[in-house]
Amino acid sequence: MKKQKRNWRYDSSGERCLIISLPDEAEPHRILAQLAQFLHLHPVSGILDIVPAGRSLGLHYQPDVLWRLDPSLSPFQQLVQRLDALLSQFQPSDVAAGREVVIPVCYEGEYGPDLADIAQRCGMSEEEAIARHQAMVADVIMLGFLPGLPYLGGLDPQFSLPRRATPRMKVLKGAVGIANGMGVIYPLDSPGGWNLIGRTPLTLFDAQREQPCLLQAGDRIRFRAIEQDEFLALERA
Repeated sequence: MKKQKRNWRYDSSGERCLIISLPDEAEPHRILAQLAQFLHLHPVSGILDIVPAGRSLGLHYQPDVLWRLDPSLSPFQQLVQRLDALLSQFQPSDVAAGREVVIPVCYEGEYGPDLADIAQRCGMSEEEAIARHQAMVADVIMLGFLPGLPYLGGLDPQFSLPRRATPRMKVLKGAVGIANGMGVIYPLDSPGGWNLIGRTPLTLFDAQREQPCLLQAGDRIRFRAIEQDEFLALERA
């Protein structure tokens, strides 16, 4: 299959980070998440960390390593040359798609404190709001703000609500929020201004796990409604 040529853009962010973006792509996050996997499989000397974001990919690198490899070119220029050669071989179909992860969510009572308000403002019943939330497959666009916090795209357009006028001083770990056509799941207790439709008992971030973050950019998630008894059982487990 013929490789599709893409217009990759390289920008410097300080002396130790190179930013890759795709200015011609309307929704580049899926390609960039697969590019991150591709670069993990094809390591480039000097690169320490690969960080997917919504519209770009950050490559944190060691300038001293690259200076030793070729003192005639700056570390940034070296990376651009190496990436140009490597990315000419990249095709998203060559990389496994992200996982599909099911996230159990309790929507009832205190677990979904904004459910009634969300339903009213979106012109639907609470039951319809829950059904619509479960029907969608959301993309994990990136992690940010808090360790392991996923920003979710692909939400039902009916959920395009602004954030709350007054943020809460404390949002509980596991809270599932929506705002501005996107979604989040809080990995830790934190202040926040998202509209809270439910809560999951899953732990999204645990520094003691081999893989601390439950979700990664490029994953796809579905929500599954559970009742309080199951929530408490899963939370204990």
